[in-house]
Amino acid sequence: MVLIFLVLGILWLGALLLLRASEARGRGFWLHSRDVVAGGLLFLLTAGFFWRVISGDVYQPADGGDLVSFLFPTYRFAAGQISQGVLPLWNPHLYGGAPFIGDIQAGFLYPPNLLLFLLNPSFDYTTLQWMVQLHIFWAGLGTYALIRSLRSAAWKPSRAAALFAAIAFQFSDPLLTHLGNLNLIAVLAWMPWVLAAFQRSLQRRSLRWAAIAALLFATANYAGHAQSSMYLGLALLIFTLFWLLMAWRNSAGDSSQKTRPSLAFPFLLFCTTILLTALLTAPILLPAVELAQHTERADFSYQESITFSLAPTQAIGLITPGFFGRGPALHWGLWDRVETPYAGVATLLLAFAGLLLATREKRRLLLPWLGVALFGFATALGVYAILHGWLTLLVPGFDQFRAPARALVLWTLGVSVLAAGGFDAFYQRSMVNGRWSIVNLFFRYGALLLWFVAVPLAYLALLLTQESDSAFLRASVAALAIVAAAFFWVTGWAILALRRSNRLSANLFAILLIGLLYADFSAGGGAYTDISPTDPTGGYKHPEIVAFLKNDPDLFRIDARTGIEQFWQPDTAALYGLQDVWGVANPLLLSHWNQLWESTGPPRATALYDMLNVKYVLVQDGVPLPEGKFEPALDAPGPLSLYRNRAFMPRAWVVTRSEIAPDMAASVAKMQAEGFDPARVVLLQTQDAGLQIDGAGGDVAAAVVVEQYGSSEIRLKVTSSAPGYLVLSEVWYPGWRATVNGREATVLRANGALRAVAIPAGESTIEMRFVPNMWRWGLGMGLLGLLLLVAAFAFDRLARKELPRKSV
Repeated sequence: MVLIFLVLGILWLGALLLLRASEARGRGFWLHSRDVVAGGLLFLLTAGFFWRVISGDVYQPADGGDLVSFLFPTYRFAAGQISQGVLPLWNPHLYGGAPFIGDIQAGFLYPPNLLLFLLNPSFDYTTLQWMVQLHIFWAGLGTYALIRSLRSAAWKPSRAAALFAAIAFQFSDPLLTHLGNLNLIAVLAWMPWVLAAFQRSLQRRSLRWAAIAALLFATANYAGHAQSSMYLGLALLIFTLFWLLMAWRNSAGDSSQKTRPSLAFPFLLFCTTILLTALLTAPILLPAVELAQHTERADFSYQESITFSLAPTQAIGLITPGFFGRGPALHWGLWDRVETPYAGVATLLLAFAGLLLATREKRRLLLPWLGVALFGFATALGVYAILHGWLTLLVPGFDQFRAPARALVLWTLGVSVLAAGGFDAFYQRSMVNGRWSIVNLFFRYGALLLWFVAVPLAYLALLLTQESDSAFLRASVAALAIVAAAFFWVTGWAILALRRSNRLSANLFAILLIGLLYADFSAGGGAYTDISPTDPTGGYKHPEIVAFLKNDPDLFRIDARTGIEQFWQPDTAALYGLQDVWGVANPLLLSHWNQLWESTGPPRATALYDMLNVKYVLVQDGVPLPEGKFEPALDAPGPLSLYRNRAFMPRAWVVTRSEIAPDMAASVAKMQAEGFDPARVVLLQTQDAGLQIDGAGGDVAAAVVVEQYGSSEIRLKVTSSAPGYLVLSEVWYPGWRATVNGREATVLRANGALRAVAIPAGESTIEMRFVPNMWRWGLGMGLLGLLLLVAAFAFDRLARKELPRKSV
């Protein structure tokens, strides 16, 4: 990891020297060398913030979160397939098999991930940690670019203000809380870049910049976090509406025909951006929409969607992120631990000052960002505010997302932009001085409340709770947070007051305020809480068990759903190329596979359980299993043991008797009936009319050999004494196509959640491939999006060439 940062630092230095040399010769690029210096400083600040993780001293987050339990094995599976030239549309390793292209969290088409998978398919867990840190840096760099792109006659943002806003956003609580969610951070890291391009399209009335915003938005979407993509789209909408409102107010006094198109064009640019984004994202968007219809998430109730809302009491997070404890170990409260609206005390002060001290023209430029911030805060309240409820009714797909508090990222981005405006009001001394008394009053009374009310109460709580360990711990955490907030509030106020009275130079003011903000985030615990020296990948390290299973030549599944999560990571099968009936908790689990699992009756004792092709069960030592059915296979070092299922059924078999069960409920009822034998009868939702099978159910002499088994394709050789059905212990899902002896055949839904294909008597070759229609249609729409993207560039360039001729 240190080597990666060193290489990036060398590249930065090379870019700086190139720009400096070109400027010395009077040849300037669109990028100034001072911006490169600012970007390099931001990079160093990011590396300094995470120095303990970069050095390998600790891991962050402490337990790895989703980064270790889900993304690490998922990405390693994808990397292994892609490095072999295979596009992993299907994942056979978890949950009995699942559509990988439909799981938008997979992120295997995201360009940075794809580059990593191709260059280093055997990457270790620490690689993902620096991927998180680089995306945190990318979020800050995008914010820097966003602020610098706001240049207008009303406000020419300084580099110092852009750097301040970049630090405020990239280290804000909504991002630091999710260091274990690389896909979430990756999408959000592109948010300022998208908004920078889009606001430039509005400023310049440019279709080209709208297309660039769409390209950036689509790139973000491929990282794979649908909720973050939804919030990014809503941010664009809110920004556009406020921009239209400002344009309407500017043109309210002019009723001439010339002003009307200016109100329609921003909305046209918004629609262009969203349409192009949807087309460019279609290869993963359409399969994700299809998958959602087959998961339990499609039946989310409103009560489920509002879990992890921001409780109003947590609004104290505006001035401190740690009052209720930061990190799983210290959190206390009757509500779920969620991110807070914290972006730094100085950021909050400057955002307030920026709105009040700005000129009328500058305030109009800042108001859309106030709208984005307030929308994010109101949405984050979830069940505590009516806005979230209306969004679930009006916005398609919004009701399938939980954790409304994640919308706070819109608040922190908006406040960071407002703070940049406030920063420059002091730095450039462009403030409306008549309003300073109001700002000063807010600063003063805020300081008085913190130092002379909140701080004494915090110490009083410490004195009164000494007899109770838990209460004293909570009081200590809260007192520390309050004292820190009071210190940073007063110090920030002092720096602003000194600058206003001209006792600080502009450069010293910038250094002090940026340094204060950086110290605030560091002291607030973002860099030093939720860390551990213990490697969180320990749950994957079972070499004896993995070697034993991989040496078994059979095609089989394991069952690790036995309460051993503290010893065995649930997604271990994906990391080592094994196949498991389950995996880590995933809201995109196929509902029909889950129902089939639930129907297997007494734990591991029925024929339905054997039908799942489970040959080995992994349990903690001493856990009982049905006697006579399971035999010891491996007593591994440590607390785990492997047991062999003597009655497990093969991956595929032939039956001649079929019955109709029109839906999952009917299938479950028949399979649970006494006497049902999946080795002799198959339940079909529909029959294949192309082949006559008598259905007598007599014994059939059949041999099935799996000749090839890939992630998205299977080839079998079957010899049968009579026509029948080849039943596969493989999960049914739309998109699986089959051929029997080269002729297309229907893949039937069997036993509620499995697949079957009708076969003739004699020898047959059956091939199955996963090629979902939604994927193919998505590729076509993606190609259309690329063509329209090129057309937008060409049209914009042509229109700009024509403008001078029209003026003449």
